[in-house]
Amino acid sequence: MPKSDTQNLLLAALPKREFAKIEHSLKLVNLKVGQVLWEINEKRRYVYFPVSALVCFLYETENGTSIEVGMTGRQGMVGIVTFFGDSIMAKRAVVESAGQAYVMKAKDVEDHFAKSPDFEDICMSYTQTLIAQISQSAICNGLHSIEQRLCRYLLVVSDSIQGPGLVMTQTRISEVLGVRRESVSVTAAQLQNNGLIKYERGKITILDRKGLLATVCECYTSVRAQYDRILSKYISQHDA
Repeated sequence: MPKSDTQNLLLAALPKREFAKIEHSLKLVNLKVGQVLWEINEKRRYVYFPVSALVCFLYETENGTSIEVGMTGRQGMVGIVTFFGDSIMAKRAVVESAGQAYVMKAKDVEDHFAKSPDFEDICMSYTQTLIAQISQSAICNGLHSIEQRLCRYLLVVSDSIQGPGLVMTQTRISEVLGVRRESVSVTAAQLQNNGLIKYERGKITILDRKGLLATVCECYTSVRAQYDRILSKYISQHDA
């Protein structure tokens, strides 16, 4: 796997000599919508570096209600609990948008940490950004309107899959945001009437990104700024 073909930003940001140390441990796999990558009570055997897939971190209550507390795509990784413990609030990681990812065995991650300081540093740095994202999501879910939260969700998904066309249902969005489907339907209709999105059954297309940025709460830009700051040694995000 030539480094130039790597589309995961964490892997692509590694110096060539460091990437060469871990390359043989990476395997490209296909991830399906709804696939559970890990549950909080199970042993973590793998770490994933999404290329085109989007993964959602969910917190679930005892009565089965779930809410999104974080998401990652090509800009991050899945499975930090493998080497960071269970302090992260998410109870499961679920594939939100189908695509590809590089997978590495957990035991290989530990071995490579010992041999590649840059690999360990970039993974730990990303861990900081994910914790910041989860903390910000808690604030967002408690304080901001459904419209603002939906805008944030659409922008994050668009960033992760690199495109304005998002394949998703209102039912799935309501589950991720922890709100009623009817609320999502009304809010999506408002955004469409304002010319910000186009909604068709199972697909949302972003028509006016600047309009979404003007509507979204500060949580979106705050998380992006923290990602830039913490990983600035390796990665420079594209301007919004």
